[in-house]
Amino acid sequence: MDKKIIRNLAIFNCFLLMLPGLAFAAESSPAPSDTTLEEVVVNATPLEKYLVTTSVITDKDIKAKGAQNLAQALEDVPGLNLHRGKKNAETVDIRGSQLTYTKIYIDGVFVNPFAKVSRSATVDLNMFPVENIAKIEIIKGPAPVAYGTDAIGGIILITTKNGKDYPGGNVSVVGGSNGTLNGSVSYGGGNDKFNYFINAGSVHNDGYDSESNATLKTQYFNTKLNWKFQDNSSLSFIGGYSTTDSGASLQMYDPYGKQVSSTSGFWPGLNNWQYRDWEKTQLVLDYDKKVDSKFDYNFKVYRYTESQGLWANGGDYDRSLVGVPGGVRLSGNIAGNGGNAYDITRWNASLWDTFLNGWEFKGNWKLDSKHTLTFGTMYNNIGWKSSSSPSTAPNDPNNYNWVMTNSNRFDYYLQDNITPNDRTTVTLGIRHDRNKLTNADLATDTVSSTDPTVNVVYQLDNRNTLRASYGQTCSFPLLSQLFGANGTPDLKPEKAKNYELGLKHQFDENTTGDIAIFRNDITDKIGSDPGNPQKSINLAWARIKGVELNLNKKISPRWSSFFNYTYLDTAAVYQNSDGTTYTADLTYTPKNHINYGVDYQAGKGYTLSLTGHWVPSDRFTNDTGANDNRTTVNGQKPVYSYLSGYHTLDFQVKRQINDKQDWYVTIYNVFDAQYDDELFFPAQGRTVLVGSNFKF
Repeated sequence: MDKKIIRNLAIFNCFLLMLPGLAFAAESSPAPSDTTLEEVVVNATPLEKYLVTTSVITDKDIKAKGAQNLAQALEDVPGLNLHRGKKNAETVDIRGSQLTYTKIYIDGVFVNPFAKVSRSATVDLNMFPVENIAKIEIIKGPAPVAYGTDAIGGIILITTKNGKDYPGGNVSVVGGSNGTLNGSVSYGGGNDKFNYFINAGSVHNDGYDSESNATLKTQYFNTKLNWKFQDNSSLSFIGGYSTTDSGASLQMYDPYGKQVSSTSGFWPGLNNWQYRDWEKTQLVLDYDKKVDSKFDYNFKVYRYTESQGLWANGGDYDRSLVGVPGGVRLSGNIAGNGGNAYDITRWNASLWDTFLNGWEFKGNWKLDSKHTLTFGTMYNNIGWKSSSSPSTAPNDPNNYNWVMTNSNRFDYYLQDNITPNDRTTVTLGIRHDRNKLTNADLATDTVSSTDPTVNVVYQLDNRNTLRASYGQTCSFPLLSQLFGANGTPDLKPEKAKNYELGLKHQFDENTTGDIAIFRNDITDKIGSDPGNPQKSINLAWARIKGVELNLNKKISPRWSSFFNYTYLDTAAVYQNSDGTTYTADLTYTPKNHINYGVDYQAGKGYTLSLTGHWVPSDRFTNDTGANDNRTTVNGQKPVYSYLSGYHTLDFQVKRQINDKQDWYVTIYNVFDAQYDDELFFPAQGRTVLVGSNFKF
């Protein structure tokens, strides 16, 4: 980072500290006088002491802002860039790293394995309800080795509620713009020996983009049961199920990762595209045992599945939508184009299923007062099967062959948590990952990586804590990139070196600040082949460096506020169609990103909140117009290299009527700012939601 940027940031920081209304996100580490973070053991080290940069969102934070899903809960966290893209999904990038670099865990189980299968299989954060979430922890930078070293961007840890801590029931209802109608019910109870928590609900909205069939219908059910056999052992069962039907936008990707449209490519001339029966299941058995004061262990087995399909109505076939008139040949009721045959009298489907089966063992052994060893091993079998219809019945969803591909991961790790004195914590970790890949022809390929991490936390004094971190990560190629329709079997893994330095300062009992400087160097960066955008190739490198600034101030008993700022300087190598290369920003990464807000406790149970999101600079798209068939300029394809910045404001008024009932009105994007999240994917305009919670 050049001297001018550092100087400007220093001036900017000093200016902010002069203003009483500025603070860093309420989701970040709360002021000690207000909340004490409960002891969360991550490899025998409390999370708040282990990592350079984390953000913590509690269930109270989620409730206070009226968040309906994980996307809304995360929107104010520094370093996170949320945007809508493929499949109308709300996705998140951590510090410029794409979603496939981000791992999401619920109660210690990896729940977005699809992101490790296909770059088009983006996780929709809108599909994660928040009624059963007790806490969300976001780790940016090198993660603990227990969570794997393939999360170049970071990890999101979700802890669900248990009945002992959350007894009784709650009903939540929300309605508003775009036909939104959401409802959920939860109930928990129990004692020291047995407790339970269940929740179920539904989500519905009609979409907001006039150019998309972006409806969304979701139903879900989650449960958590815990038995405590003795004072030193317990067993938990965690289960979840959801099903979603979602409309598809004009810029679509089928489950194979192939771009499709109604005018060309895949099934041209068809209308009413939909993602139907998008099902997810999660089953976990988790056993904890404390052997004695020096040793404890955990063992869990789990299964996660996800099924989805892209459907298009052949009965709505329209020849005028086909890019080349007469380019689609018809034979009876079957149309063929470029080798893709489909029926023009019924629904056509392209289906894809994936699963994750696994087990994990982790132990903590306290050697002495200064050393605690954490060690473990895990096995994951991630498989996906794609539909392959026989020629006698093309795209008949009731007459499919299936093509199976597998990834078998075997990992083991060791970590030493060292506390040489009361002020210093040093964590040394190393992890070995072995990934065996098997394609549909039963050909195998094995790739492995051994990666270390080092974290140091030093308490300078009562007001200042200095933190430093170094870690190596390795992200294996996605299964679709290796074995998909346009796969490249000899792709190399992406490897990265992560560096980070952070300082947390307590200005006074009401004001805290945190600054982090980070850098991420990626080699063998995987990108698209310009001659065939659906094919992946190893380019050369990518670089991410930047600064995060967080401020938090409680102005008075009634007023509190936050401010956070993220600066990103990114670069990656891209390749032209003639084979030459050039360097540009990572796609859709904002160079400057600001979140700010203020809360006012007005009395009589009323709370007023104002939150702003500002991306003042352009975002690189790397699109020359090759994917746009709608318009031309002087006979040439238009070029969309950059998207403009944006500034949005959200406002909420909430009233806590009594300890059992509240209501709120939230207006997102108050001034109806118009901008694109991704190219050809307009962001949501002004949205009004009205909701209420009832306890029983």
